[in-house]
Amino acid sequence: MPKRILAFAFAAGALALAACSSTNPNDLFGSATPTPGPTATYTPNPTASTANVQINYSGSGLANQPVNLSTPDANGNVGATIATQTTNSTGQTTFSNLTPAAKYCFASTFQPTPAPSASPSPAPLPRTVSTCTDLWGLTGVTITLNF
Repeated sequence: MPKRILAFAFAAGALALAACSSTNPNDLFGSATPTPGPTATYTPNPTASTANVQINYSGSGLANQPVNLSTPDANGNVGATIATQTTNSTGQTTFSNLTPAAKYCFASTFQPTPAPSASPSPAPLPRTVSTCTDLWGLTGVTITLNF
């Protein structure tokens, strides 16, 4: 007799769960719908004329690293180099006398060196990182390129 009661209780519980379930069997309580928040829009600084650039390798500033400044080509990619500057001891450089609100590209190429304990193999290929943006002049913004 106790087995019948247990079987009846199990069947009633399964029926109750089936009646309350959503289309997702793993979601017993429904699902929350996120409330859209405000979206931020940024506009170029109409008076800025300097851009700060930070070059990092493995999370640390990369000293003596060349950084190229250009304007984008017709496809929005890095164009012909206008100027090249070298980063300081903390991996930073500042380009001055830029046209306010213009779109510029910042690019740098780095050649990693193999570890001294590495077996003889081909040297790692050079890596280039770049970005093209018109938001370089926002207050407190530094263009960061990470290797």
